[in-house]
Amino acid sequence: MTHETARIGRVRLRFRAIWRGSKIFWREFSHNRLAVAGVALIVLFGLMAISHPILMKYFWSGAVYNPLTGFDPKVLHPAGPSATHLLGTDNLGRDVLSMLLASSGSTWILAMTAALSTAVVAMLIGAVGGYYRGWVDFSLAHVSDAFLLLPAPIFLLILGTGNLIDLGPVKFGLIYGLITGLGAGAIVLRSQALKVMAQPFVDATRVAGGRGRHIIFRHLLPHLFPLAALFMMLAVVGAVVADGFAAFLGQTRSLVNWGTMVYYGIEFGANFGSQVPWNALIVPAAALSLFAAAFYLVSVGLREVADPRFKAIRRR
Repeated sequence: MTHETARIGRVRLRFRAIWRGSKIFWREFSHNRLAVAGVALIVLFGLMAISHPILMKYFWSGAVYNPLTGFDPKVLHPAGPSATHLLGTDNLGRDVLSMLLASSGSTWILAMTAALSTAVVAMLIGAVGGYYRGWVDFSLAHVSDAFLLLPAPIFLLILGTGNLIDLGPVKFGLIYGLITGLGAGAIVLRSQALKVMAQPFVDATRVAGGRGRHIIFRHLLPHLFPLAALFMMLAVVGAVVADGFAAFLGQTRSLVNWGTMVYYGIEFGANFGSQVPWNALIVPAAALSLFAAAFYLVSVGLREVADPRFKAIRRR
């Protein structure tokens, strides 16, 4: 009973420490304007994704606002912004706002999947290789070199062209994050892990009885987090752009995508001999840029919060 009580007490102390650390981190994070602006943009895109099915169910007519088959017979297409079509319509008569909102869900899921998978894989591979060294580090380093030479967008295009795998947003994000995390992410984070392992506090931890798991999770991973945040941004930007190009080339299963919106605007405008619907081109391009910028702002904010050197610079 005493042993069980002591174990419960240790667990409570650990959760209290995590809670206090989370409060300190949030206080620093919430005072960073770049990070808050990035989070606000990410939340905005998430609300856009949630709003589309609600609008289709309660407010919009499926015959007019369906992102794939919608058509408004009362308007000459392509049409500019109006009261009934806030962002206008494309050459096929589909509402651009409806297509934009419908595309936000898959893009949001893909971005989150790519960001998390890249960060987790890069941090674990970098920390394990930096700590254990020897044949473990040798093997992981060669694996990272191999993935560094494998361009993720080209590999995903090959998978889509050969119909080898159904490239939905989750699988697309996981594959992209795995390639990026095992390649450039693991190489850079491994170099950072080697620097951390050379610090005196690691030797002090070993003398005090700290073992591999303790050193990795309590010392290595927290020091790798700022760089991992940067690679999260790079993975999101790269994955979203690659998904847009893959959709533009018709190599994904996404029927409504920011890339397919651009494809429809260019292809059908040229084939039908009509004018190019600039609203259908500018809107997805702007959404893609803002979405990538949101994760960039968050990554910059996370690095400034997590890296003490940036805190010292801000205090000057």
